Formats: sequence, C-alpha cells, structure tokens
Amino acid sequence: MKRVLLTVNPGLIEGKRFQTVRSMVTGLHDKCDLFLLPISEYDFKKNRVNAYRRVAHGKFERHGWIKPEADVWIVYTDGYWIDHEELGFKHRRDFLNAQINMHENAEQRGKIKQLINTAEAERHCLKSWFSELDAQKWGVIPTFKFSNWSEVHDFLKREKKIVAKPNWGGGGEGVRKLESEEDLNNFREQVSEKEQSLQLDYCFQPLVSGPEKRLWYVNGECVGGRKVFGRHTPWSEHRNDRRTITYFAPKSKEFTQDLEKANKLCKKSGLTIGSIDFIGNDINEINGAGTTFMQYDGMTVITDARKPLIDFLIAAVTE
Repeated sequence: MKRVLLTVNPGLIEGKRFQTVRSMVTGLHDKCDLFLLPISEYDFKKNRVNAYRRVAHGKFERHGWIKPEADVWIVYTDGYWIDHEELGFKHRRDFLNAQINMHENAEQRGKIKQLINTAEAERHCLKSWFSELDAQKWGVIPTFKFSNWSEVHDFLKREKKIVAKPNWGGGGEGVRKLESEEDLNNFREQVSEKEQSLQLDYCFQPLVSGPEKRLWYVNGECVGGRKVFGRHTPWSEHRNDRRTITYFAPKSKEFTQDLEKANKLCKKSGLTIGSIDFIGNDINEINGAGTTFMQYDGMTVITDARKPLIDFLIAAVTE
C-alpha cells in the first residue's frame, strides 16, 4: 500500500464541508496509507509537516510531525488567504515560495516519487506567467509586469481601463479596476502601505468583459465546465438575474474554440489537476491547488466533476 500525503485547507481538519477534498479523502482512505497535511502546519525550518489521520464520522486526529516522504504527494491547497506574518513571513510571496520549494526539493531528492501538481505547474498558475506568453498564440488576456509606476501610468493612459491583479491569490481578492488617475494613486498608496512590490506582487491586464467560463482538467483532459453571467467583479457588472449554467457542449462552436485554447495551454503549463478560466473569449488565469470541482447555482448543483478527479487519484495511488 502506497504512502500518500495530501495537503489540505486547514478548515477541513476543523470540520468544514469542502465537498471536493472530502470526496478525495473518502475515495483514497482505504486505498493507501493516507496522511492529511494542513498547509498552515508546514515547518519550513525543520523540513517537516504536521500530519493528521482520518477517523470515524468524517473527523481527523493528529498523528504528529513527519518528514515529507511518500510515494505520492497531492498538493490541494496553497493557503493564499492565510496570514503569512503569523507564519513568520514578511511577504505573502515568501510563504508561497517556501511551499513550492519544499515540494520540489522533496521530489528532486527522491523522497517523493510523484508530485501532483508539479512545482513547475504551480508556478505556472501565478498570474505573472501569462506575461511570458505570446497572448495571441496562447489565447490569453495580454498580461504585463511593470517595474515602475510610470509604466503603469502609460498603460492606463493607453488602455483607458485596466485591471491590477495580485500575482498570487484567488476568489478575486485584491483585484482592482483602474480607470482614472485617482484610482491609480489610491492603488499605489495601498501597495506602499502593505509594503508590497509592484514588480513581484502584481501584474496588469487591459479590462476585458464577458461571461466567466471555467473548464476543469484532470490529467490533461477537460472533465467539465461552467459559465457565470452577471457576477459582481471588476470585469462584469452585477445583475439581479445572475445565473450559472453548465458549460460542456462539444457541438457548440464557442465551446470547441475555448476547449482548443485551454487544451493547448493546459499541456504547456504541465497542469495535472485544476482549471482554466476565461473572461469572454480569452483565458484569464490557470488554477491549480484547491480548485473546487463542483458548481452550484443557488442551492442547485449544476456541475459535478469530482468522479473523474477521484478516479484519477485512486489510479495514481494504486498503480
């Protein structure tokens, strides 16, 4: 039986639902020697992780500190919302880099035989990776990194409306729409107050509008999708008739065009499990660790792509 590490949101250990990762734990529990690792309980200085075991009734009990050594390590969260200062990091990006380095070092030293997702793939989930790509060739929103504020000013002057995005984040947290000098000055003050780096912590895109589309991927294949209309975001005006629909239509020209772009980018990024998101017809971002493979519209489940995810992971830990 293979030894498997699964990095999780600490809320799972506390009893929160988190349906996708709970399904993962249920599916893997009797197929391998499974250890749950809250992302907030990595000890980077001593190169160890605090591990938990699944017990009865969906609960978990502490196993104790272990070395990151296993046949398979599934990294299913990155803790972007966690207070990095409480963990001893001056900058948020340092917390992420420490995680990725721990995962990568364990694999390179032969202590981990298979890492899902790879460290390279997780780095490609940073918004700044798009700044290295030919936007037209890869179907992504043109993305830029700037080293000084005059460059941002010139970009805003040229595009009229732009979006500033944290290089690492999720759920739209920290995203700002800038369409005036006042907006830019306020944003600049915010960056200064938080002691952030313009070049290292943010990237910029022209404002693109349209429905938000997500395609879920498992082992290089699209296993489901959804489309959201009218969500309140910097790129979409809030509407009272906001709705979410299933988006997986092989006979649709729009879907097949999106799928072609996403398949190509998924392969280039090295993503094993996660999602590729669109705004309108352009790819907006890639999501790796922690992607939820379900979608609700209100209280109704409209898409559930957990089964292919669980089937793939079971195969990975039993082959």
